[in-house]
Amino acid sequence: MSSKIIRQTALKLHGLTINLQFKLVKNITLRIKEDGAIFLTAPLGMSISEVQQFLESKEQWLRQKLQLVLQAQQKQEKKYSMGELPFDGQHIWLWGRRLPACFVLSSKKHGTYEVQADAVCFYYRSELSAEARCAFVEFFYKQEVLYSGAQLMAVWAKKMGVRPTGLNVHRMKTRWGSCNVRTGSINLNTLLACWPKECLEYIVVHELAHLQEANHSPRFHAIVATYLPEWRKRKKLLEDFKPVL
Repeated sequence: MSSKIIRQTALKLHGLTINLQFKLVKNITLRIKEDGAIFLTAPLGMSISEVQQFLESKEQWLRQKLQLVLQAQQKQEKKYSMGELPFDGQHIWLWGRRLPACFVLSSKKHGTYEVQADAVCFYYRSELSAEARCAFVEFFYKQEVLYSGAQLMAVWAKKMGVRPTGLNVHRMKTRWGSCNVRTGSINLNTLLACWPKECLEYIVVHELAHLQEANHSPRFHAIVATYLPEWRKRKKLLEDFKPVL
């Protein structure tokens, strides 16, 4: 049980506010709460000047810890909702990497793009509105999934002995992919381009497995495990990864 607060006040340390509490304790204790509030518990007989000297000796440590707490707080505040386009006007996500998005006025064909080592360049001939830039980025994501998805489907369809009839890519809010077992058509989520490519491969194998077993039965999971033994690890990556900008 914590000791009762006998007296409390607030101190200033070069711009920082310290909540000082005097208790019936033997040792002085300095702590930072998750919201960034700083608390110092001091023995009842300790003077304000002694507390101030202690704080000044711990200022560098205190600021370093406070920075870590605030960074963790900011990270927690950033959330991602499935179906949301990961684009803030300056950055995008591509296959698990956060990259600058450079919009370049150019004589190149309007609506083309180039993936470079450390950025993605989008070329246009006339000024783009914010809505047009979002549409451009979504088109880019779709093309990336179409290209990579088609390659993976060709490889895995041969390995699995199935014959998909086509590939469609569009943005979905509740699914990463689907398979029409009647027609043999595969659907993939446009936003898979933002996740690590292992996630796309997992979804491709998952959907192709439905051409052998329509339902998510034990047999279905056995089929997926046969061709992709680490599928649970990839599924967890798909669930845990968040393209927060």
